[in-house]
Amino acid sequence: MSVLGTPEKKTIKLGEKEYRLSPLNLNVMADIEETFGCSLMKLGRELDKRQAITLRKLIFILLREEYPDITLGEIGKSITLSNLATVNETLAKVLAGD
Repeated sequence: MSVLGTPEKKTIKLGEKEYRLSPLNLNVMADIEETFGCSLMKLGRELDKRQAITLRKLIFILLREEYPDITLGEIGKSITLSNLATVNETLAKVLAGD
């Protein structure tokens, strides 16, 4: 986080394109609650139960503020077994507020 308190946006590479992820703001946290029916603190349980669905929707929530035309299908096609670990690491940092 910068001195002024504005969180730095993380980037994520999906396919050949790099995207900026929204920082955790109130809108993102509310979207997570509405989508998954749980708070950010309990989101880990959703990831344990339905990893692919939860991961794809979570990335969608974090991208749609800056990329309103992006679709779940585009996100799903861009995440493969070869980049899944990197995507998970980036999301973990965003969710931890790093």
